[in-house]
Amino acid sequence: MSCAVETLKIGNLELHFLNPEAVEFDRLLGSIEYGSDISKAAESHSDLIPNVYEGGLKVWECSIDLVHYLHEAELPLENKDILELGCGAGLPGIYALKRAAAAVHFQDYNEEVIEHMTIPNVALNQSDKAPTSQDLRFFSGDWSLVQEKIVSAHPDAKYDVILTSETIYSLESHDKLYKILRALLRRDGVVRLSRYIAAKTHYFGVGGGTRSFQDVVRQREEFSIQVCKTFTDGVKREILKMAFLETS
Repeated sequence: MSCAVETLKIGNLELHFLNPEAVEFDRLLGSIEYGSDISKAAESHSDLIPNVYEGGLKVWECSIDLVHYLHEAELPLENKDILELGCGAGLPGIYALKRAAAAVHFQDYNEEVIEHMTIPNVALNQSDKAPTSQDLRFFSGDWSLVQEKIVSAHPDAKYDVILTSETIYSLESHDKLYKILRALLRRDGVVRLSRYIAAKTHYFGVGGGTRSFQDVVRQREEFSIQVCKTFTDGVKREILKMAFLETS
């Protein structure tokens, strides 16, 4: 493979993805229209511009944490409908594809990220052995708008599992994230309905993190939320699991 492509080995699976640091990828970014959200971020050498560019061209460590957790926990993904929010490189969603999920839908804030990062990464991981019936879809935009797009196209659309990583870094994002989860997560079915969030315990300077999001969830008394796994190498990171509370 090209030096612009890296490989993450998970058990007997290999996940291939574009390397944002590679020269070839820099050339690709050069083809993005001047003045776009991504070009603004590149000019400012920023991984994040709130409400403009949400860091989708970087492979964040928590997305890799989430893939490792999905593998170690042997979560049943075969024939399930999966949504990855704030997907960027899309590694958790790609892992679900390789585990024979029935549908995997990817969402990122920036259309350019979907076009230049997510879709190419999915293509890198497709093979003749992949199920031809897998439903792949890509959405861009703010969560509230994406929710409207999904529901308007498919009024009964619900997902068995929703995955997201590094998306609760700001307090302002918590409410939108909660609302799209509540709207799109399936309430009943043959699987344990859950949503997995990989994030740092606290994001210094922006105020978000796993603790603040747990507080939001518990205050609304609709979901259970618990820490599934903690990573202590480097900055402390956690995997959270959410599920609808049982109603009598």
